[in-house]
Amino acid sequence: MPGALVAAWLALAGVVTAAWPRVATLRANRGWILFLALVFALVLQLVVATVPDDAFVTFRYARNMAEGYGAVYTIGERTQGLPNFLWLVLVTLPGALFGADVVTGAVVLGIACALGCVVVAYLLAKRFTTTAGVLAALLTAGASLFASHGLAGTETPLFVLLVLAGCLALVTGHPLVAGVLAALAVMTRSDGVVFALLGEVWLLTAAVRRRSSWWGPAGYLLGALVFLVPWWAWEATYYGHARSGWPASSHLPYGFLLCALAAVGAAVASGRTSNRPSPRPRRRLAERRVMPAVALVLCAVSVPAAFAAQQVVHVDRQRMAQTTEIGHWLRDRLPSGSNIDTFGNAALAYRAGSRMMITGVTGSARDDEYAPVALFGLPVLAAPLAWYSPAQDCGIAEKYAQRYEVATFQRTGLGWLTLYLRADSESRLLSQLSGDERLTYVPCP
Repeated sequence: MPGALVAAWLALAGVVTAAWPRVATLRANRGWILFLALVFALVLQLVVATVPDDAFVTFRYARNMAEGYGAVYTIGERTQGLPNFLWLVLVTLPGALFGADVVTGAVVLGIACALGCVVVAYLLAKRFTTTAGVLAALLTAGASLFASHGLAGTETPLFVLLVLAGCLALVTGHPLVAGVLAALAVMTRSDGVVFALLGEVWLLTAAVRRRSSWWGPAGYLLGALVFLVPWWAWEATYYGHARSGWPASSHLPYGFLLCALAAVGAAVASGRTSNRPSPRPRRRLAERRVMPAVALVLCAVSVPAAFAAQQVVHVDRQRMAQTTEIGHWLRDRLPSGSNIDTFGNAALAYRAGSRMMITGVTGSARDDEYAPVALFGLPVLAAPLAWYSPAQDCGIAEKYAQRYEVATFQRTGLGWLTLYLRADSESRLLSQLSGDERLTYVPCP
């Protein structure tokens, strides 16, 4: 993959440098540069793509929806825990209609949205100059690194795509469409309300200054409310309460959004300068050669960044593969309806299957109490880690010490897995978990 990344970048650099003097006059050259920018963005994402643990919260909701249990994390318990409703619906559809794997579908859809960002950035900047459009596409392709490393399968690329498309609708004079896109952005990430409000303020300011009619802000608001009002009403009805915790994100992956907007802004500014007629041959030479070179250098920063991330990417992918194996092992060995504590290990909860009841003992707000388990009782099993450790660990967290016993399992060639088994069910659980040739129970000394 690193070799493919370098090859894609060299091809892009060569074509851009050679064709740049005629970019403004030959549409074919612009098309080839845009195509190569998309190829580069695709290869870049495949090289660094890693799915974060948080994404599996959405995936578990999506699988339960696809299987007919509704938008819930644990079957039988309606808890609103997602700020990305539109993304949830989109990643649910392939599984519901065709039985496709939710994780694979989400990653593919995210990559498609990231590539869409490159195209929309081109169209947005092209409204000002053709040169700006090509530059914006190149820089956004390089910035797509931020949409995949630790964010693959999340709503981030879709959110950025909707914001860029909303900006395009605003500058092309389509306020109703812009309002719809703003609403979809809010439904994708609840903190998208900031973008929605900025769009309304921009249109109101233009109307006050008589640069546009009052239909602009009115149509924008109408387009937004047509989608937002039914969505809010459904959430309040389905979950029994209005949305809380606004905005609902503690980690804000705005790197890709900020880079994409900066790419469009920089491209527009430089493109305007480059299209000004100049009688000086040296200045024309600088505009034709220096500008693409600077753009390519800035975009090329993503190449060493991708190489530097390879070790982390390898570890993340390895751990995710181990989590998948452990989750499937628990799903196959434990009876349906078993209550498992996987707080902080959403990927393990997803792989363990929808039939497992998931609670979070380690998520207790008070040290002397367990987390809310009134509906399902104490978990029969807890997994402090969702991957294999290099050495046997017989320690136990204080919250579990009085009611759980430590059980360690050795995975040939990979390491050790530590589980906490409820003391009053230890013998039964060990009997259920034993018998798999991959994982061998080894008592603590």
